[in-house]
Amino acid sequence: MNVIDQIRHGADGILVLGNHPEIVQSILDFDFLSGKPAPSIIGIVTQNRRALKCFFGAKEMLIPCFKSVSTIPETKKENIRFMLNVQSGRRVFESTVSFFETFPNALGGHIFAENMPESQATELIKRFGKEKLIAGPSGVGLLVPGFLKLGASGGVGVPQLVQGKLSSPGSVAVVSTSGGMTNELIVAVANAGKSFSVCIGGDRFPVTSLTDVLALAEADKQTEAIVYFGELGGSDEYEIVEMLEKRQLTKPILCYIAGIIDEAFDEHMQFGHAKALVAHKDESARAKREALKKAGAIAPDTFPEFLAEMRKLPGTLTDTNAIDIKPLMERQKSILSTRKIVDLENVPEYVKGGKLVKRGENAFASATLHALLGREASPLAGAFVENIFELLIDHGGHVSGAVNTMITARAGKDLVSSLAAGLLTIGPRFGGAVNDAARTWMDGIASGKSAADFVEEKTKKGELLAGIGHKKYRVGIPDPRVEALSQFVSLLKKHPHYDFARSVEEVTTGKNGNLILNVDGVMSAVLLDILAEADKFTVEELRELADAEFFNALFVIPRSVGFISHFIEQKKNDEGLFRLPDELLFERGD
Repeated sequence: MNVIDQIRHGADGILVLGNHPEIVQSILDFDFLSGKPAPSIIGIVTQNRRALKCFFGAKEMLIPCFKSVSTIPETKKENIRFMLNVQSGRRVFESTVSFFETFPNALGGHIFAENMPESQATELIKRFGKEKLIAGPSGVGLLVPGFLKLGASGGVGVPQLVQGKLSSPGSVAVVSTSGGMTNELIVAVANAGKSFSVCIGGDRFPVTSLTDVLALAEADKQTEAIVYFGELGGSDEYEIVEMLEKRQLTKPILCYIAGIIDEAFDEHMQFGHAKALVAHKDESARAKREALKKAGAIAPDTFPEFLAEMRKLPGTLTDTNAIDIKPLMERQKSILSTRKIVDLENVPEYVKGGKLVKRGENAFASATLHALLGREASPLAGAFVENIFELLIDHGGHVSGAVNTMITARAGKDLVSSLAAGLLTIGPRFGGAVNDAARTWMDGIASGKSAADFVEEKTKKGELLAGIGHKKYRVGIPDPRVEALSQFVSLLKKHPHYDFARSVEEVTTGKNGNLILNVDGVMSAVLLDILAEADKFTVEELRELADAEFFNALFVIPRSVGFISHFIEQKKNDEGLFRLPDELLFERGD
């Protein structure tokens, strides 16, 4: 079974290397118009984002993005069959080699960039030219109507995809060195339908040769005829001549060779593609046409004649149901999440028959976790977060966040301004270290070092240990919140993050009694263990939560309530504008 047959039997998983939203969206539109139940793009390798928002039909979706090929989850790797490389010409060699080394069973790919160094292109030919179907460098890629769109082949707009009838398999193979002409020919043969289309690329050294592509067409049972567009320069067309003469190509082939205009100049001109320059007499458009005609190809002298001959080709078009594209044309990406946090279509009943209806325990905490995590949390996680919320609402009016809230309130500002003033104090020294503490415990376990060695390494680098230390509490005078939250580890089979945190505490308190495990440290450690065991979060997923500052949110949410309570108290008392007492001010000399 050749690669075209494998595609028609469902091999279509694409990994995109680089970021080209227009081409990516055009592939999703092709998939949708072809009636596929899911997109063919598995993921995108790019450095600057976690996901790319696109559409599948009229519905928004997110395509996952990865920093490198090696970071793609195993569950996704098994479905990847093709590479679409839209990186710059200077980068495509290394990324292409990396792709095929990681996915040795992949069937092929497309290199979109022009001007790839010729030495690198020839190296790719040596490594993969005979084993993989690789369109390019420089071109629009590969198209198997109704099954696979790999690149910009057939266009990138919905009207172009519909006009070219790309969801309708046919019986004519379209082959060209020119990306633009490939798309023009796809539209031109739309009434007969395409069996498949390949743009081998306009650079001098395509990875998959014209001979190999034509051999695919010859072997493909669905292909009844071939349409080829070439140009002056290079020797590609003589590969066709040789195949015809050796009877390796027996199907009708219609060829047009552009570039007769070159004869009007005193010297040969460089046209659009790297190889579109006559270096020898037999590379002229006229010489190629004559050679093709002599070998048995249909090679008209003018483009109108070429189009007329195209209408005579054998072929049938498989009719497909018309699709209303109006919703696709009117869609607009939202700039915010479309995920429904609260379902207003399923509002619970709180009062029934004059009685209050009892809701589930830890309902608010569970609903909050569901909103933050994007999935249902375990009862244990809900109970733990409920306790966090209760314990962290307030820690007195003397802490920096509460002070800022009260001062702003006494200045006559409103609730939101006062709350914002308090929240803006949250950071690494006040309440914002929960996230860093989570990273500390994960890093410690990942390092494989003992707690003593881990602390020593941090100390030598001059780094603080988030989650360790308190101004008020110390050895012998423990923080009651830490003791309360620590009780949850008894409900777990394993608690590696908590154990590591306590081991670090043993080391640090040996140096200073105030360097105890604080509430930030215990919150993050225990919650990491709960999410790992009870909610089945992977290490990678826990890292993603830390990167998104999920753990800090569990301090911000309850403490916002505390700040608001201080605001209300100040408004009720109305003591006027706050000023520092004179005795706290220092006179400055001139």
